[in-house]
Amino acid sequence: MKNYSSILIIYNPNAIKGKIDEFLPQIKQRLLLRYEVVDCMTSPKTDGALNLAIKHAGKYDIVISCGGDGTLHQVINGVLKNGHNPLIGVLPFGTCNDVASTLKIPTELDKAIDCILRLNTTTYDLIYDGNNYIIYALATGYLTKSTFSASNNAKRKFGRFAYFLNSLKYVFKFKSLPISITADGERFHGSFIYFMLLNGEYAGGFNVNKGENLSNNKAKMVLIKKTKGIGGFVNFFKLFFFGVKSIRKSKNVIVRDVGNVTIENHSNAPFTMDGEKINFLKKDLTVNSQITFITK
Repeated sequence: MKNYSSILIIYNPNAIKGKIDEFLPQIKQRLLLRYEVVDCMTSPKTDGALNLAIKHAGKYDIVISCGGDGTLHQVINGVLKNGHNPLIGVLPFGTCNDVASTLKIPTELDKAIDCILRLNTTTYDLIYDGNNYIIYALATGYLTKSTFSASNNAKRKFGRFAYFLNSLKYVFKFKSLPISITADGERFHGSFIYFMLLNGEYAGGFNVNKGENLSNNKAKMVLIKKTKGIGGFVNFFKLFFFGVKSIRKSKNVIVRDVGNVTIENHSNAPFTMDGEKINFLKKDLTVNSQITFITK
């Protein structure tokens, strides 16, 4: 087994409700029981974690993302653009922590540090779009806007439920999306209220894809069609509260395990990529890269 001796922690200053600086001495003290070097760097600016990882990841055996899924997205993209291949650890102190939940990493500080000290690892698929690596989810449609328009203050106060409170603004304003999807050679075209490509178990803090294989070069694709009445919205809520298995037999839902996906976004609707807003007209995606995570 490789001798891992150095750690870089890249942390979001909003982590632990903005109190992360108070806990850094405790984090470092515990990790120094096993590792020789533990350095911490903050990412106060947009793309700060990405740039820190690009610049410094090659100097360390382990890179730890301290924050939420957005911080982790930047850290992993920075690490891979650096060309280095350290282990990736997570101290999950964001709003939903979907990747950490999939990896079974606790949100309690001491228990999360225990995972880094034990150093159990697992391989994890990544979705690549030719420029960015998507860690766990690309989505658009009903309530998607609420995930990137919720304020940091609301997320600190209400956690993942800030998204649902924020979504009340959009419930009666949403229109279906004209998109075309080609997935492993199979083509789907029409008006949909929701699309998700999920690489993991959790989305928005909910276990929607329990038992997913994380290293089979496949991701779960879910398309919910527009229907008359409220049938489509019922399927949406069933997806998040009862999981993919509860809707996969519906005639208005398409569920596939896919490795290659092309999305044609005919209305330029906003998407979320690992929880952050993006816009595009066409995107080619491949599930063909992997990274090694520290897990529980």
